[in-house]
Amino acid sequence: MNRFAGWATLVCISFTAYLAADLAHETLGHGAGCLLAGGHVLWVSTTNEFCSLHARLADGAGPVTGILVALLALTWLRTATPKSPPARIFLALLFAFAILWNVGYMVKSGIFDDGDWAFVVAGLEPQTLWLGGLVVVGVLGYIVADRVFAMTLIQRITSQQGVGPMAFTLVALGSAALLSLAGAFFDPQGPQRMWTDALPSSLGAFGIALAGLRLRARLPDLRLALPVSPGWIATGLVSALIFVAVLGPGLRF
Repeated sequence: MNRFAGWATLVCISFTAYLAADLAHETLGHGAGCLLAGGHVLWVSTTNEFCSLHARLADGAGPVTGILVALLALTWLRTATPKSPPARIFLALLFAFAILWNVGYMVKSGIFDDGDWAFVVAGLEPQTLWLGGLVVVGVLGYIVADRVFAMTLIQRITSQQGVGPMAFTLVALGSAALLSLAGAFFDPQGPQRMWTDALPSSLGAFGIALAGLRLRARLPDLRLALPVSPGWIATGLVSALIFVAVLGPGLRF
């Protein structure tokens, strides 16, 4: 029973961390960028934010804010480490979801010339060089961020009574993917956003699972904490409800 409650706690912490990462990118980032650029927010959902004008500031503010939130979570975890294991897991997963999504987005934008980062460099010449730069910076940033996440798991999330890193990271990543799909199903642009935007965004953090795979290979005896927390289970369920029922259909202003 305790093991089931532990898995439920991890799933719900993952829900909350992914909600926070999504809010940082779409609502806080793009929304604030839109206002600072002189526009007003028309509506925001789990997959998009529409501004009354098109501006580099509004486009770039989403991924930049996501990265800043990730770095703040990492700084908090490393300089003022919470005593609560669930809180440490939340900060570690918030860092991973927010930074891997937004840095990985650089690679996608550079390859396909589409998305927030591509909009930021649109019109800059030579365009091929700018897009190629996004790919290079994105790949290097992703590798560094993923290694930092793996080290964070070793330093802050270990427990003798825990579970293997592969199972831990797969459950965390899978929980985020399921939540993103559920929210996008109700997207005002149509349920196809599940496959065109939501799933690629959540699985953009696939480095979470890669970190677990590497840790299992390098440290076969490593165990990560799987605490039981009714409070975090309740928080995660509320987060999932907000993500699906409120942000899913979108908020209009």
